[in-house]
Amino acid sequence: MTAARALAPDEAQALRNRLAEDGFVVIEGLLPKDTVRELKALVDARLAYEREHPFDPGDGPAAPGDERYCGEYGPFLADKEEQARVMRRIRADRAREFNTPWPVPPEEVCISFFHIPSIFDEGRSQRIFNLINKEPAFAPLIEHPAVLDIMDAELGRDAILLDVSVNNVGAHTDSGGWHIDSPITQVPEPLPEFTLAIQTVWMLDDFTAANGATHVVRGSHLTRRKPPKGKGPLENEVVLEGPAGSLAIWLSQTWHRHGANSTDAARTGVIAQYGRAWVKPFVDLRTPLTAETAARFSPRLRYMMGCNANAPVRG
Repeated sequence: MTAARALAPDEAQALRNRLAEDGFVVIEGLLPKDTVRELKALVDARLAYEREHPFDPGDGPAAPGDERYCGEYGPFLADKEEQARVMRRIRADRAREFNTPWPVPPEEVCISFFHIPSIFDEGRSQRIFNLINKEPAFAPLIEHPAVLDIMDAELGRDAILLDVSVNNVGAHTDSGGWHIDSPITQVPEPLPEFTLAIQTVWMLDDFTAANGATHVVRGSHLTRRKPPKGKGPLENEVVLEGPAGSLAIWLSQTWHRHGANSTDAARTGVIAQYGRAWVKPFVDLRTPLTAETAARFSPRLRYMMGCNANAPVRG
């Protein structure tokens, strides 16, 4: 597997400047074609395996109103089988957490605590969660110097990983609605002047307007406001297109949505979200981590995954 392209210092500074001004940036050609092919093959095999063996951690006691927490993501659920699995995940996790309920209705629950379906869009789209534990070959992407340069500058040198996953957007699927990313979703307006998290997407396929590439609104991060509801066109809207092997980066407060995929093929991206050290992760990357896998990772990556980055038991 060929190493990703490095950036010259002046190129890295120009990228940071553009990110600060526009709220997003696309870096083309970071991954060589042979690396893209190898990583895409790993993802395709994992997608097929998890479709055949979907995650199902068991079950737990039901509670009144459970269906409301599952139904909140109804438009994204693939079918009744996946909806039933999500419902079991909710009950199983609650049972492991001493049957502790959420104290607020579903619309007020932090999205980081919600169970998101792995198969959705009527079975045409799919997610792979906890990718870094399942496929350690993706570690160099998470620690790419161009990425860490931006994270160090925007989030601090002790930034952590909030999510590492794959989003496989299926053929002939609709677009998403405008939103900003957790944890800024939980913050009232006016939003903070500083960034809490940054989203990155490695393109394993060409990202185009036709196949559902991400849409962003240039400069929206400076409004300190949340986007309007819906998916209609907005002023200064930009589609983050790029050839396979490119990297898209945007700030958590930048307005964005994924586009509609009107083509006959799925498009695949690897998502890695980074946040300030005190932000709660979207995915628990530490619990599935084994000693054998951890030995393959650098100390920086292990820390970003949550190792030694939690409140300790103090006696």
